[in-house]
Parts: sequence; structure tokens; C-alpha cells
Amino acid sequence: MIQVSGSGNTVCASGPADPAPMLRLPAEPTHLAGREEEAEAVLALLAPSSRARAATVVSVLSGLPGIGKTALALHVAHRAVARGWFPGGAVFLHLRGHDPAGPVGAQEAIGALARALCVDEAMTPDEQTGLCQAALNRLADEGRAVLLVADDVSSAVQIEHLVPARSEHRLLVTSRHLLTGPSLRARLFGLDELAPRGAAELIADALRHARPDDPRPQEADALAELVLHCGHHPLALQIAASLLTTDPGRPIAALAAELADATTRLDVLCYEDGGHTTAVQAAFHLSYQRLLPHHRQLFRQLALHPGPDISTDAAAALWGQSRTRTRNGLAALARAGLLAEQPVGSGRWRMHDLLRVYAAKLVESDSAKQRSAAFTRLLKHCRQLVQAANAHLHTHDDRPLPDAFRDRAHAVQWLEEERANLMALIARAATTGHPRAVLDLQENMRPFLLSRRSYTADAATVAQLAVDCTREIDHPCCEATALNHLSQILPDCGRPDEAVEAATRSLDISRTRGDRMRQATALSSLGAALKRAERLEDAVKAHTESLTLSREIGDQGCIGQALMGLADTLHETHQYEEAADVLTESVRHFAALGNWHAEGLQLMRLGDTLFAMKRSTEAVDTFRRALVLYQERGDEHHQAIALQHLWSVSDMSAGEAVDNYQRLVAVCRKVCDRALESVALNALGDRLQQLGRYEEAVEAHRGAAAIHEERDEERLLIAVLANLGIALRAAGRITEAAEVHERETEMARAGGDRHKEAEVLERLATTLRCGRRRREAVEARVRAVGIYRELEDTWCESRALDDLGLPVRNTPRADTTMARYNGVLAGLPPNDGLGQEGRILIALAVTQAAARHIIAAFWSWATLTKIMWRLLDEDEGETPEQYFRALKHLMMASLPLVHPFPTLITLRDRLRRPTT
Repeated sequence: MIQVSGSGNTVCASGPADPAPMLRLPAEPTHLAGREEEAEAVLALLAPSSRARAATVVSVLSGLPGIGKTALALHVAHRAVARGWFPGGAVFLHLRGHDPAGPVGAQEAIGALARALCVDEAMTPDEQTGLCQAALNRLADEGRAVLLVADDVSSAVQIEHLVPARSEHRLLVTSRHLLTGPSLRARLFGLDELAPRGAAELIADALRHARPDDPRPQEADALAELVLHCGHHPLALQIAASLLTTDPGRPIAALAAELADATTRLDVLCYEDGGHTTAVQAAFHLSYQRLLPHHRQLFRQLALHPGPDISTDAAAALWGQSRTRTRNGLAALARAGLLAEQPVGSGRWRMHDLLRVYAAKLVESDSAKQRSAAFTRLLKHCRQLVQAANAHLHTHDDRPLPDAFRDRAHAVQWLEEERANLMALIARAATTGHPRAVLDLQENMRPFLLSRRSYTADAATVAQLAVDCTREIDHPCCEATALNHLSQILPDCGRPDEAVEAATRSLDISRTRGDRMRQATALSSLGAALKRAERLEDAVKAHTESLTLSREIGDQGCIGQALMGLADTLHETHQYEEAADVLTESVRHFAALGNWHAEGLQLMRLGDTLFAMKRSTEAVDTFRRALVLYQERGDEHHQAIALQHLWSVSDMSAGEAVDNYQRLVAVCRKVCDRALESVALNALGDRLQQLGRYEEAVEAHRGAAAIHEERDEERLLIAVLANLGIALRAAGRITEAAEVHERETEMARAGGDRHKEAEVLERLATTLRCGRRRREAVEARVRAVGIYRELEDTWCESRALDDLGLPVRNTPRADTTMARYNGVLAGLPPNDGLGQEGRILIALAVTQAAARHIIAAFWSWATLTKIMWRLLDEDEGETPEQYFRALKHLMMASLPLVHPFPTLITLRDRLRRPTT
């Protein structure tokens, strides 16, 4: 063949066979830990396409430096070739996109492909591209598809000439950047860090591969700590594995301890071998150097934000630029693999832990003035938003609300999303000399944190930081206030004695300074803490003293606070008459002040007290007064609360109640009150059950249970699970109902509430019996009997025995039957190996047979037999002599009680068919 190109002639001679590509893949990684799902997903992109599915010609694996893109690409390439998908071969092109020497240009890249395809050299890149495409087309016509792997690509320009024209071929690209452009249509596949299990497997497999007898992979706790410090980052994990492999005497815990210090972590994650250095920091640095100068500044300053992620608005405040420019800068960092928007489109950006450490080292090169100014801008931004959110949640006057949030639900959503960031920000501010910001953030965050039980630990942490900051600035008055706030939070953390101590300390400071108003406030806080510590008499004294002092100084706010605290404590001690008098006074007090919100709250508390006094009509009228008050002010949130109180004491038909509670649920969702929504859903489920709408009742109870799980309210969750199990049973979903009751049992046992555990076991037994699982039902109820017997609760024990078919209540011979049952149980040897349940079953079977309850006795014996076999299996076939000795002893003891002929007659009568 003679090719004429310009003024030169090129002669290429071909052999008897056509030129064919060479299989030029580097070796496959020995083990790809934790990437099984990703490998299958990429293989699906490389699979031969059918007519029904369009082919994906170009696939791009992207991710931060060292995340394992090349290893995954080689793994799937070898798998695809082994499956016969690419009979024409595979070509690996290393384009050195982030090499210090510079990347491979587009002309060099197409030249490398030409050599791999045995295509002759051409004068221009366009001619070379044409020759390569002609060769690939010819291979496609012959049914010999080719896989091209372009590794470490830095821009779309590098590979635009490598894209095959025919869909039979595939191009698999790895890049730290998201390669997009008008000339490149590609399927993007992002890689994240490994899961904890996969990360641990990577290190453990590397150690076992080097030394099969290495005992260190068994150090599970140390290994988990090590992979956590490595951020589950594959390159960091490989370096850690290399450090451990080359030093077999180094414990995993020792390396984990070295990595615990974030300031030196990247220095430790460095492996040197014969002059060649592999380091995580070096991999990051190559990507950082390719950024524009202003994007480098943004990357550095993101390290000043201490939270797990950052919003676009917060990043704009930190950087000091507009939101649009900041969004573009964050997107540029994401394209470079140094940041990720999670989830996509949310406006929330996350940086890998090791990248954060790297950025923190870089930002130290900026001046202290620059760092301080950036952090101050961030603090100012967050303080303004937290104050605006708190206004939407807890302001009850006629002033206009801040326009930073659309409504209360939007404010709650923002606080939920930013809670972890705000907690980290407060901690950073406390250690970097911003005490005023800590106090302001704590004041506005506290109501939101106290609204969720799962956030009480955060509330206590923030309150303690506030106390420390007041001492740092030497401000006793602020310290007394912060101690009051701390005392209100500690009881919810299970620390009532510390709450009393904090309130006492606040009172001492106020008395020392002669601040009578703060004394009154501290006395109210002390009374509340004493009530939570169950020192009710002392609590009444503290509230009474606070009320007296408040009246002396004439502070209306302190008077109202003292009245509320005293009424709550009197109600707690069941002094309802006195509590009603105090509440009536507090209602008049707040009405005179024009504080309609507090007036409504006191009306609802007064309604609760009147209902406890069995004055239902007055309670309903009081709740209606509160409802009207909130309706006049347009407060939808507290209207919902008042409605819930009103409906809980009102007589309504089930249908009317369902309609009302459905409206209440809708209002709760609108105002984002999850606690009240759970109450409304539970009540709705109960009313739906009354109407026989069991499937809807199940969904309502499931919704309430989900809210309690979300809010970490275990005690309330157990109560809702009980209702859910009953609704499932009524709907005929026995298996699901049993699973719910079993979970309820585990929670009661974990909480140490034995009586509640026995009650749940009885519900479980009822459910199992409805599902015709009679033997399991008997076993569950016998466990409940055993618990009642341990607790010496004879009434509940007799009720459970009655349900088991042993008539020990409300029958002529109940006392005789119970005495016989106790006598048989007492006559059993205590060490027969059957346990308490087995002994109870034996006594039950004997007594039931004596009372001629043959069917019940049969199920007792069947359950006993099952327990015996289970015990034998647990003992792994050991001699069962102790069990048979116990049975022999029992049978001999019970023979005088069982009369065979009357028993057989009774059984015949039970089984005989009725005649006409």
C-alpha cells in the first residue's frame, strides 16, 4: 500500500493477516476490597448492548485523588475481556493528567493508540485520528470489539480523538475531574470512600497475603479505629497496610494512635521505598496545584468551617463573595475531585476528612488576620440565621418575622440540617476567643435542642460551654443565667442532682451580688430541678420563696414564672385544688400583662388539672378558651395543641374523631411539630380501629412509631408499638404483629422493666394464638407467668394462668385449683435442669389434667416437650438423665391427682358431635 501525504510517500507492508490491536492491560489488582457493587455497575456499562438498550460508549470514573479509580478500571477491564466481550483486545493508555512532568497531549494520545492498533504514522493529528477510526471500524465489522482504557485524564481535550465512532467499542476513562463538554458525551460514575467493612478488609487481606499467620487482623477494635483515621480512603489504607506489613512487630493500635493527631496525620501516611515515595498529601497536592488562585483560596478557607458539611450560603459568608460566584467556585472544586455536593442539587458540600486535614495545613499559610476575618464572617452569618429561625419557632407577639425563612417549617428544616455544623461552630468559637458569639448561639439554639429528646446531650454541651465562656469573661450575672439554663437541661440527660447543684450555684452568685431579680429566677430553676429530682416538698418551698420574692420586687415576669413552676409542682404532688387556684391566678396574671401566649398555655394546664379533678365540663370549657385565644391570634401551632387537649377529653363519635385527628395531623405537618404529630397519629390509629379500618390504623401507628424512633423516645415508642401490634393482629397480619411484639419485648427487657416485659409477652401470646401458633403462644404466656411469680404479683399471675386454661379466678373451686398448682410446683426438685418455664409447664399440665381441662393440658405437655428438646440440643447431646428423673418424680407425684376414667369421659364429651 502506498499512501501519498503531501510531498512524502509512506510505504506500509502488511503481513498475511490484518493488523490487530494488542492486549496491553497492566496486571489486575490482587484484591479489590469493598468495591464489589461498583465493579458490577461499571461492568454493566461495558456489557455488549442490545437493540433494546442504547450503548454507553464513554464511561468516566471520577473521584478524589487516591480513591481507587485506576484499580477499579483495571479490575473491570480484565473481567470484561475474560467474559469475551472484547475479542478485538484491550488497550491501556496512561495520559498522566496530574503528572508533575505534564499531561500527555491529544496528539501524543492518538499516536499511542495508533501504535497499539498497528496503524501507520500520519503527518497531522486529524489524519492519524481518521486512520485509527478506520481501523476500529474495520474491527467492528469483523465482530472484534475493542476496549480502550484512558487512565488519569485531566481534560476532555486529551481524549476527544480517542472516542470510538462505532458503539461496539468502549472507552473507559479515569479522572479526578468530571469530564464534560460539548464534544464529549459520557456516563459519569463517581467513586466515594470505602464502607467501614470494606476498608477493614483491605488492610486485613494485605496483612494476611504477606504473612498468613499474622495475628494482627484479629484486632477488630484497633483495625476499626485505624480505618476511621484513614477516612476509609483506599490510598491511605494501602499506605497504612504497607507500614504494617514492613514492620510486623508494630501493633495496629500503635499506628492508629499515631494517626489520631490530625495535625500530623498526613505526615504519617507516607511510605518510602528505595527513593520512591507514596503519600496521600502528594496526591492531593497535584490536584490542588491545578486550581486557579482564587479557587485555591476557597479550598483553604473551607477548612475554617468545623462542621461535617457546608451550605453554599455559609461558604459565601466564609469566602466573602457573592452566592453565585461561590457556587461556581464550589462546583470547580467538585470537578477537581476535592469536594462533593451531597446530595446533588442540595446546595450542601462535603469534603473528605483527609482533604480537610490537608486544607487545614494549607490555610495556616494565610495570615492570622485573613483567617480571623473569614471565621468572623461565618459566625455573623450563622448567628443571624439562628436568631431568625428561633424567632419563627418561639416568638409569640405581633412583630413581623424575619424573611430569612418562609415559615416555621422552613426554619425547623434549616436547624435540622445545620445542627451538627452549629454544634461544631459553637465549640470552635469557644476555643478561639468568641465568647459573646457562644452565648448568643446558645440562647437561640436552646429552645430547638430541647424540643427533641435526642438533642438534649447537645443542649447540655452547649449550656456548659456557655457557662465556661461567662467565667472566661468574668461576668457573674451571665454566669448565673447560664447556670439556670444548664439546670433546666441536665434532668433530661438523667442528671437531676447536677441540675440542683447548678441552680444552687446560680442562686449563690445572685445572693452574693444582691441581685434579687436573678435570685427569684434562680429559685424557680432550683424548684424545677428539685421536682425532677423527686424532692417535691423542697421544690414547693423553692417556688413559694420565688413567688414571695418576685412580688416584693414587683417583677411581673418573675411572678409569672414562679406561678407556673409552683402550679406544675402542686399538680405533680396531686394537690389539684391548690394547683387549680394557682393556675387560675396565673391565667389572670398573664391576661393582665397582655401575654396571650403564656395565658393560653396556663389555660391548657388548668384544663388538665380540672380533668384530673373529674370536673370534665369545666376542663372542656377551659380548653375551648385557650383554642379561641390562639384562633384570634392566628397561631396555628398552638391551635393544634389546644385541639389535641380538647379532643382528648371530649365525647365524640369515632367517625368525627377520625376527621378531627386527620386535620390535626395535617396542621402538625404544616407547622413541623413532630411530637404533637405522633400523639395525633396514635390517637387517629385508635379511632380507626374502632371503625374497623385496620389497615389505615396500621399506617397511622407506624407513622407515630417512626417519629418516636427519629426522636429517640423509647418509652413512648413502646406504647405505640403495643397499639401497632394490636392493629396488625386485627388486620390479620399475624406474623408482622408477632414481630412487633417481640421487638417490644426486647425493648422492655433492655430497659429493665420486668412487669412491662410480662405484659408484652401476654399480648404476644394472644397474637400467636390468633395465628393458630398455639404452642408458641403457651410458651410466651408461661414466660409471663414466671416473671409475675418473680415479682410476686399474684393478681397478674392468676390472670395469666386463667388465660392458659387453668381456672384460678371467679370459679367455685378456684382456691383449690390454685393451691393444687402451687403444691405441685413446690414439690418439684429445684435443680431438675428444666428451668422455671419447664417447672411451670409441668405444674400446669398436671393441674389442668386434674381439673379435666384436657386440651389445655395437651398443649402444656407439647410445649414442655419442645423445651426439653431445645435444652438437649443446647447441651449437644449430653446425658438427659436429669430431665427424665424430674419427669418420673412428677408423674409419681401427680398420679393421685389425675383420675383416668373421669378424664377420658370428659375428653369423649369434648370431642363428641352434637346431635339434633
